Parts: sequence; C-alpha cells; structure tokens
Amino acid sequence: MKLVLLAFNIGESKCRPVPFTNGPGMSLLNFVKFIKKYNSKIEICVYTQLETLRPIKGVVIGTLKQKSAVQSDIAAADAVHCWSGLTKEVLEHLEYAKRINKKIFFGPNLIDTVQLDDEALFLKRIRPDKIFFVNDRLRYLSQNKYKLDPAITDTLIVGPDIEQWAPMAHESDIILWKGNSNHMVKDVEFALEVSKKLGKYKFLFLGYPKKYSYRKHIDKAKRAALYFSTSLSETKGMTLLEQWAAGVPSVTHPKVYQHGVNYKTGIVTNRDVDSYCEAIDEIMSDDLMRSDMSKYCVNYVKEQYNPEKLIEKYIGSIKNVG
Repeated sequence: MKLVLLAFNIGESKCRPVPFTNGPGMSLLNFVKFIKKYNSKIEICVYTQLETLRPIKGVVIGTLKQKSAVQSDIAAADAVHCWSGLTKEVLEHLEYAKRINKKIFFGPNLIDTVQLDDEALFLKRIRPDKIFFVNDRLRYLSQNKYKLDPAITDTLIVGPDIEQWAPMAHESDIILWKGNSNHMVKDVEFALEVSKKLGKYKFLFLGYPKKYSYRKHIDKAKRAALYFSTSLSETKGMTLLEQWAAGVPSVTHPKVYQHGVNYKTGIVTNRDVDSYCEAIDEIMSDDLMRSDMSKYCVNYVKEQYNPEKLIEKYIGSIKNVG
C-alpha cells in the first residue's frame, strides 16, 4: 500500500532563528512514525508547504512546489490524505487526485469551521471519501455547518511519541509553562500573573520571552513537577498529552479539549488567576497526590492514545473506502 500525505508542515520546519513547530505538525510527525512502526509495509510520501528540518528514515519527504514528484506519487498511491493546509497548491494536487479517482481523506487539521470560505471550497471541489476531525465537537459542528454525511466523518486523535516522552526523574520545585507566547490564544500574560502571585515556587517558561527549540526542550519539560496550560482554548492540547506521557500532572480548564481527568491527571479548574493558584498550591504542597497523579498520567496516555490501535483503525478506514 502507498499513502501520500499533503500538509502545511511536519515536525520541525526550517525557520530562523528557531525551527517552526505546532500541534498539527507534531501530530503528523508522530502519525507517520506510528505507521512505520506498526505497519512498515506501507510506503509513505509526505509533501508540505514548509520545508522540513529533518528527514524521517524510510519516508519520502518533499515540498508541494515539487509538482511533478507530487503528482507522480499521487498517481501511484492507494490513498491521498490532506492532513492540513488550505492553500491553492494543496487544492491543485487534490484536484489532480480527484481527476484520476484516488481515495481522498481530509483532516484532522483541515476542517475546523474557522476559514469557512476556504473549507467550503475544498469540500465542494474535492468531495473527500473520509473526513477526520481532531475532536468530536468539531465533527458535529462541521456536520451541521457543511451538511456532511455522518458516515464519512470520524475523529483521528494522535497522541505523543510515548518513547520520546518517557518519564524522567522530576525536579520537585519546577512548575512549567510552554507555548508560542506570540499567539494570543496561549495567553502568557495570564500565566505570568499566576507566577507572580505564587512567588514561593520556581516557574520555568519555555517560549517566553523567546521561542524555544522543540527538540532541545524535551528533557527540561520531562523534569517538571507540574505543568499548567493557560490557553484560552485548544482543539486538542498536544502539550498536555506530552507532559502526561512524561508523568507530569497539570492544571488546566475545560476549554482545553483534552483537559484530562480531574484529580487524576491533575486539577481541572476555573480559568481565573485565584483558581489556578489554589490548584497549583494544592498539588505542589502534597507529594503523595502529585506522585499518584504522575503514575495515572503515564497510564492514561498509554491507554487512551494507544498508537497501535490508532494505526489499525486508520488502515481499516482506507480499506473500507470504495
């Protein structure tokens, strides 16, 4: 079986002074790794808008500008999957795949009812065989908004690379915040208010005031005692899944879709400074609670985001189309 993936980016992309990364790009990188690990017979070609920084062993990776290479691989593919990227270049390649009757999948980071005109255009012009969403809320919203046949919709939730995020010895006094502080949705100002009010603890900010390297930050992030997410909202929350995989409990709120299990993966609380401070203080002042939460986090990610089951489900989707 041959699979062609089209996307905005995968993993770390070439960008100065720090490589560009985001949740959809890391999810795609993990997804490709999982396919290679659990179904190595599948041939994978990935073409992206942004040039990737690092190759993946056994995977063809190029850019969407390589038109002849992209269309040659599409012609030989069993399925074409547009992961992300509502761009003219992507649409052009998808229209070619449509003309030669290829199975076409969308998502999970393509249709999210944000760029409505572009999403409607892609859906009208391509009419994909299957559309994946990053969570069930977006799946139902999109079904209603675009009058989609529920039979062609599903969720595809890719978790972290569990081996890469295996737990390390935690530094008991480190409270971590991480993200691209330039993005308003991450609300670093809220996080800074929390840190000022809890001056007795040591806070580590990755992504503020400067961007951080994804690859280089992992060991630091795994050593944290606690992670807190201040995003206004998240459609998934990959940073939370990564920290849980490392055994780092969290403080978060319900507007983050994957916010965890209250008093199991951490504390899910109201999104205000006082509530966050109380939750952080409660976890940090109770070593047994934090230890129990840490163990639960690791098992929770392994069970809920099992990569082998994910790939088995995905391959079944390809075989069941057409």
